[in-house]
Amino acid sequence: MGAGRLLVPAALLGLLGLLAVGLTTPRKDPPNVLIGRAAPTFALKDLGTRGHDLAALRGRPVVVNFWASWCGPCRQEAPLFKQLSDAPGNVAYLGILYNDQPAGAQKFNAEYGLTYPTLLDPGSKAAMKYGIGQVPVTYVIDTGGNVVYSKLGPVTDEAEFRAALKTAGAQL
Repeated sequence: MGAGRLLVPAALLGLLGLLAVGLTTPRKDPPNVLIGRAAPTFALKDLGTRGHDLAALRGRPVVVNFWASWCGPCRQEAPLFKQLSDAPGNVAYLGILYNDQPAGAQKFNAEYGLTYPTLLDPGSKAAMKYGIGQVPVTYVIDTGGNVVYSKLGPVTDEAEFRAALKTAGAQL
């Protein structure tokens, strides 16, 4: 009976140990099945009803960022996207609004000074093609139309992001 009394505390101690390891291990982005594959195409309208077709941007590196105005982590990455999208270069930036309203997006864009197109995704069809279930999620597409980078969560590591852009053929 003495060994049985120690079994429950030992099991609890083991579970606490696993929890501690899980909470202290740095989170890595899960592997994305789109890396190295052709980027799913889409043709969407922006907040001003102008059409944008991903296929028309072939030959240029493209950043596709799924975001929402209610998303806290989206606010963390907005200054970096502002800085890089305003810099001279050949990279096209497209923001795709996810489960949000145009008025919120317009306010967000004005607050952060974002001037690249924010696209509306009725029925979340583009989001489904990219496997989006939360935001922010960012993809970098190379000049050949293939996905070379994906980031689940805010893009805040400028060096990592610049490296991804260069891999895609960006002239920074």
